[in-house]
Amino acid sequence: MNSISTPSMTALEIVLSIYREFISRAEEGVIPIDIRAKSIIGTVQDDPFDHWVGETIKIALPGVFEVFQSGSLTTPDLVIRDPKTGTMVGIEIKKLIQKPNGSDSRGLTIDYNSCLPCGSTLIRSGVETIIVPCFYLFALLDSQSKNIVTLIFLDGDFLNYDFELHKESKYSNYTEYFHGPYGEGSVRHRKMYTYPNPINSKISAFHLRHILIAKKSDFEKANDVSYISEQIIRTDKYGNSFYYYLKDETANNLPSEGGLRTLTDVFDACKQRSPKERTAAIPLIPALKRP
Repeated sequence: MNSISTPSMTALEIVLSIYREFISRAEEGVIPIDIRAKSIIGTVQDDPFDHWVGETIKIALPGVFEVFQSGSLTTPDLVIRDPKTGTMVGIEIKKLIQKPNGSDSRGLTIDYNSCLPCGSTLIRSGVETIIVPCFYLFALLDSQSKNIVTLIFLDGDFLNYDFELHKESKYSNYTEYFHGPYGEGSVRHRKMYTYPNPINSKISAFHLRHILIAKKSDFEKANDVSYISEQIIRTDKYGNSFYYYLKDETANNLPSEGGLRTLTDVFDACKQRSPKERTAAIPLIPALKRP
């Protein structure tokens, strides 16, 4: 078990410990996984992979840390807490399974259901509501779901830094009752958000790697800038540029000091999408033959 001292661990340092546990299990470029069948897990929403991740995190961190499963259809999937310091971090888990040709099964975007991603999220501790950092674990599994071929730990702000927008999404769903001519129906108004898919197999800078992406400033504050192979600049629609570092502790060849490769517009293809006209699905049958 990891013997790191807990009092000074920041959210990034907690995630770093978890990342290192995962990559320590790598064999020939993939991370073997051992998950239980859904039939012995529980409800259809319970994901065996999520349970495996939770158990792996417990091994990665000192025994004092608590790991909570949030339950089905709740974001984030896991909450990690150091009871000695009160430090908490959320982990949202996203996985896809490779197609037989090696590509991912989604492409540009992935579903975030009714709560869009963010680097901060709301947690209830007893009666108190607390805003905590949130990281995302993206895993691309091989077609047999036996190994992780792409692993990305990601600061949620890399996808969306607007906490107010995130918070709004958590409370915007509602159900309309007394629907229909008899007033006996109901309608669920539940938004579905699709945001960039970091394990898109066409993103060559990420594909088939085991990496951690977080803010440049957070890595520098933690005094942990070893194995940084790239910097990524995320520029929003207002012209603000945010710098992130990509850490790859599995890399054999790292750039020399001052030689970091700079990545920009990693999700630019998402911006090229355009609305599709929706039409009603109406059965089509042959016209009546008249004599």
